[in-house]
Amino acid sequence: MLLRFILVIFLLFSFHFKGKAQHSFLSVQDALNLAINNNPELNRMAEQVRILEAMPGPAWGIESPELYYLREGMDGNMFMEQRWGISQSLTFPLTGFYQNRKARKDISAAEMRYQFERVSVRTQVKKAYTELAYAIKNMELTEIEVQLANNLLEIAQARLDVGESTGLDLVQSEIRLNQAKNDLRNAVQMKNSARNSLMRIIGIHSENQVYEIIFTDTLAYVDTGIDRHLILQRIEISPELNYVRLNSESAKADVQVSKSRYLPDLRIDYYRQNFGNSYDFNGFEVGVSIPLWFTVNERNRVKQANAIYRQAEWQEAGVLLSIKEQAENAFHRYQTSREIILSHREFIQEKSEYLLELTQEGYRMGELDLLRVLEAQRTYLEGQQLYYQVLRNYYLDIIELEQFLPQELVFTQ
Repeated sequence: MLLRFILVIFLLFSFHFKGKAQHSFLSVQDALNLAINNNPELNRMAEQVRILEAMPGPAWGIESPELYYLREGMDGNMFMEQRWGISQSLTFPLTGFYQNRKARKDISAAEMRYQFERVSVRTQVKKAYTELAYAIKNMELTEIEVQLANNLLEIAQARLDVGESTGLDLVQSEIRLNQAKNDLRNAVQMKNSARNSLMRIIGIHSENQVYEIIFTDTLAYVDTGIDRHLILQRIEISPELNYVRLNSESAKADVQVSKSRYLPDLRIDYYRQNFGNSYDFNGFEVGVSIPLWFTVNERNRVKQANAIYRQAEWQEAGVLLSIKEQAENAFHRYQTSREIILSHREFIQEKSEYLLELTQEGYRMGELDLLRVLEAQRTYLEGQQLYYQVLRNYYLDIIELEQFLPQELVFTQ
């Protein structure tokens, strides 16, 4: 814990103290390293593994020996007996074997649960960073919107000054500029919310955050060429499905443990006994527990263990269906986003920029009215916003599909 705390503090201070004239930088890989060391749920899973690693030994059912002393005749009678001895209780060896095996399966399940949680944290961090990168880009687009509104206001003022337009165009331009500034305020708030969400997933409290961080990774289109058949094949070895399978095996092992409870527990005593002169006699006792009330205890435990095992099997079937649905939906969303992105890059982006440039020049020259310019601005900005929305969704779907692929595809550097 101390080493982890020192590492987190070092990373945070390294972000902050890079020079007064410099900003700190946080890439996706930096965020992942922080999350692995500082995410509460992931670290809780790691401690759970350590807890279970201590269980196989006690699972053998070897209790601590009991040392005892007995004395009779303390009321003054002639007959006196005293004894000291040591008693050892043991679980039946086969029961101990089954308990030990179940404990080891619990460890395997917990280790796989940790691996699944690690993949989940990686997915959460990348998705949160994607949302933040999109929010930053959206803010930049809104700043462009403000700049375009400012330019339009200057043109309207210039035309009014030379008598080429009425004050109505100027009022409309002022309203448009005010709306753009409000949009910018909302975009800044959206960026701050996305930033706080990323910091929460990393595990950094608000009082420890450094606000001069520059987030270096951005959204850029990369054609990944994901194979659907490979995804469906690798679903069977995904950490989540392996975890529920190991959990099912643990439940099955618990059925054997419950059935072995019909076997008797053992107790062995060794003692030295004195009938009045000295400890002249040695002896031993052997006892077994008899499951006389098995209809109340053991039989119901077996029923319960069988029900838990069947429940785990149904959970496995449900998780498999859920993962397949999740993978199919993510893949089809990925394909749709990819097609929209290609369409925008090949046609819409260039045409909308050209349209905006022509309409602004036409309004400046008095050939077009203000409404045509506003419509062109709206077309351009909506096209850019749609592009980055789809690019964000494209990244989110790839990140979700990474769970079923042998390597990471985005934010790998």
